[in-house]
Amino acid sequence: MATTADVVVIGGGVIGVSIAYALAGQRQRTFLVEKGQPGQEASAAAAGILAVASGRSKRGPMYQLKRASQELYPAFVRELEERTGIDIEYQTAGVLDLIRTDEDEKKYRKLYELRQEQGHAASWLTAEEVRRLEPSLAPDVRGAVHFPGDHHLHNGKLAEAWARAAVQRGVTVLAGTTVNEARLSHGRVTEVRIGDEWVGVGTVVIAAGAWSRQVGALFGLTIPVEPAKGQMIAVYAPQLRSVISWGEHYLVPRKDGEVIIGSSVEFVGYNKDVTLEMLQAFIHRSTTLVPAISKVPLRRFWAGLRPYSPTRRPILGRAPGVDNLVLATGHHRNGIVLAPITGRLICELITTGHPSLSLEPFGFPREPLPPPGPDESPDEAD
Repeated sequence: MATTADVVVIGGGVIGVSIAYALAGQRQRTFLVEKGQPGQEASAAAAGILAVASGRSKRGPMYQLKRASQELYPAFVRELEERTGIDIEYQTAGVLDLIRTDEDEKKYRKLYELRQEQGHAASWLTAEEVRRLEPSLAPDVRGAVHFPGDHHLHNGKLAEAWARAAVQRGVTVLAGTTVNEARLSHGRVTEVRIGDEWVGVGTVVIAAGAWSRQVGALFGLTIPVEPAKGQMIAVYAPQLRSVISWGEHYLVPRKDGEVIIGSSVEFVGYNKDVTLEMLQAFIHRSTTLVPAISKVPLRRFWAGLRPYSPTRRPILGRAPGVDNLVLATGHHRNGIVLAPITGRLICELITTGHPSLSLEPFGFPREPLPPPGPDESPDEAD
């Protein structure tokens, strides 16, 4: 192994891989360090929805970041598929936000009108129209808002293709190992120990997801990120074509007929147990929306740990007090949708010092933040 690197990226999920891939495209000698296998933690546990118009962020910096990232995806998917031959299963049927109650109708009318103002494709569907798209929906569904621009993909295959493309570009992937020590001098990282070897560095990027706090401690930094468990199940239900969403519940169809059902948000530390209580909740909610789901085969179930930040936004930018330490963590439920823009912006920050979008709204939190307002999401800022 070479004893120097321009950049060491710690963390091999889609955020870390996106950064490494972008840096290699700028001829940066880049090491990607992953304690397991790339893409096998939160990246593999997601549903793969690229939700912007149907998402919670209305018009602020988080919305702008998500929209910019979503716009990169079509060309980016083509690039990865051409490089690797992996079908990422990019699907364009869109998201159906179901309307079942008066409250749903009021909420989605506001969102529908806002998204039309912002230039998103959106359709207000009657009960008959939505059933023409998805005939298996429950009788009490009054209608839906259809967001055809919110596509979805196979997040596991995305992570696999991204890691393979990064290697093709020249990234050195060091899997099954960790950065376990660091040397600093005059406010800069000079070396990191990867496994048993010391490597001189120009820049270090912490993209370690839910484990970013532990990695930050190596550099004398307390990164305020904690794990948020998300449980999910998969069933075989090839009759569904669109992503179906109602409240916090969603069903995401895959090309092979699997439907991913999720998800929960649980602050229980580094616990990835799947609980009977949550499985029962998923089954109940799913059969309420699609009654025939009760008869389909259960394929698998799992849990992942998403990196939750108290800012309710990702933390992106230079770390306080260490000039050449960069943070890219805290993406929580938005790691997949935000991966392309995160890779681009962090690469620009490192190589030119001038990212093409301001990272100021995503800076390191220096003081307690106010709680979310009554119309704000408890786990995603605007």
